[in-house]
Amino acid sequence: MSRTRNEYKGHVIHVTSYPLVDAKFTVHFDIEEHRDGHINIRHFESGQSFASDAEALQAGLRTGQQKIDSDYGSVYLL
Repeated sequence: MSRTRNEYKGHVIHVTSYPLVDAKFTVHFDIEEHRDGHINIRHFESGQSFASDAEALQAGLRTGQQKIDSDYGSVYLL
């Protein structure tokens, strides 16, 4: 399991890769946005497998950026 944290357009993308039993990896990511004294978090799971840990992390970051650009996802207030 590996994690990375990246900032993009005022949001923070937390990407986590997970090993699968077939020696591949999958990725989950959270998008965090601070607005009006609240922290909004959107959670996504890719449902895809990747050949390497690095490939999974990169795909999670890229998909997170695309989600931010499209303003898509459920919002949870903390």
